[in-house]
Amino acid sequence: MAHMAAHKTIPLAALAISGVFAAGPPALAGDDECLGGNPLSQEGILELAPGVDIQSVLLDYAEYEFEVLDAIASRGIYLVSRNALMSDSTFEQIFLGDPDIDHSELNFEAGDPGPGTQSIFLFTAPGMFQHQPIVTSLGLEDAQASATGEGVKIAVIDSGVDPTHGQIAGRLAPGAIAFTAHPGDAEYDPANYIDTCNANDDDNDALIDEGVGHGTAVAALALLVAPDARVLPIKVLNDEGKTTAFRVAKAIIYAIDQRAQVINLSLSSCAGLRIIERAVDEAEELGIIIVAAAGNSGNHADDFPEFPAAMNKVAGVVATDTAGHVAPFSNYGDNYFLAAPGIDIISAIPTDSCGPALPGSEFGEADGTSFAAPLVAGLAALLIEQEKVLRWNDFRDCIRDTAINIEGINPGFDQPVEEGLIDVAAAIAWPGPCHADFSDDLTLDFTDITMFLQAFAIGDDEADMAEPRGQHDFSDVIKFLQFFAGGCP
Repeated sequence: MAHMAAHKTIPLAALAISGVFAAGPPALAGDDECLGGNPLSQEGILELAPGVDIQSVLLDYAEYEFEVLDAIASRGIYLVSRNALMSDSTFEQIFLGDPDIDHSELNFEAGDPGPGTQSIFLFTAPGMFQHQPIVTSLGLEDAQASATGEGVKIAVIDSGVDPTHGQIAGRLAPGAIAFTAHPGDAEYDPANYIDTCNANDDDNDALIDEGVGHGTAVAALALLVAPDARVLPIKVLNDEGKTTAFRVAKAIIYAIDQRAQVINLSLSSCAGLRIIERAVDEAEELGIIIVAAAGNSGNHADDFPEFPAAMNKVAGVVATDTAGHVAPFSNYGDNYFLAAPGIDIISAIPTDSCGPALPGSEFGEADGTSFAAPLVAGLAALLIEQEKVLRWNDFRDCIRDTAINIEGINPGFDQPVEEGLIDVAAAIAWPGPCHADFSDDLTLDFTDITMFLQAFAIGDDEADMAEPRGQHDFSDVIKFLQFFAGGCP
């Protein structure tokens, strides 16, 4: 246990996050309360058919007085206001059969469903961060002798970061941004990605700035595993720790456009929206690895799944101790892909004294699936640097081959996780797939060259091997030839 110089009590109710700053009572299992269970009033989402202009749609439906609140214009997705008298079902039904509207759905709050246990920041000495138990249990020293994440960009979609913190300063990628308000709102400031408070109880829950510090802790943990990676902060959680599904989707799309190679989402909702699923699909097509926290309600995913962690093509992360015992607060089940340590995790917190949510220290000890997820994001960055992982299937195969089976030590949990507990050292020692083996016979010959050229000609994702992803050009041919010359591992 780290030395506790002082502490301040705060609740788990940092609602849009899947972590708690440590050592409070564990979350109780079986809670069916889930943030995102009810749609946000007077907001709806429209996905337009290609080429359709939003102004023409507003004109066609002028009687409903829709107004654009926010937009992902590059993808034809718009958040609109609804008349207070319009029911949820009416909004979802009035566009049926309209060829200009590809899809409509309601907007939901995103976050950890609770329950609201009390938690505390525990002061820890700065040296403890680099020497905490997970460094040994995950085999980070051995792994980093082979890879450090150099050249890899990790998007951290969270509460922002403290860019002055010693564990983060100089390690940010250009393009940090904030999506914490609608354009036009008084507090709208896309440049304000700083993880900080405003000293107000904005959500009237008798708590002040309970979400502050979360993103800083998450970013530092990703960098603990992949120290030479670069973090792209995308702030979607406000100082109360809240966001919406629309903003999460907007952040994922932004990360894609900024050419992030890994996306960390230490947040969740019980609403599995199509706009988020579509963003995940687009990321997967480009070889981006998405990691998400499973949530802290102690529920089995078959009963109360949380998203995006329970989505296909997302590495949903269950929290355990260093030995692999599932944390009592963690959601679990084989809808979630893998597990990582999430108990007594030491990480960075903002250095400025900032209201009652922070104790004014540089490091704190924390519990939560939020803090398990970035350890997996860091691992993905190491594997991408090694060029063992070019796409989701590669990452999935690596985890299947190297994760530690934890079913036997968790007899009280029905299927605790799809695969097992990450072993970073084993994953880095994994020989990797044979990227040039298009015929899947573990032999490289002219057949593989022919099949690559055919895939390249039709723009198949399998032939998209080099950065920038999403376009087929001569760099993909060069990369294939390099893999071909290297042979199969």
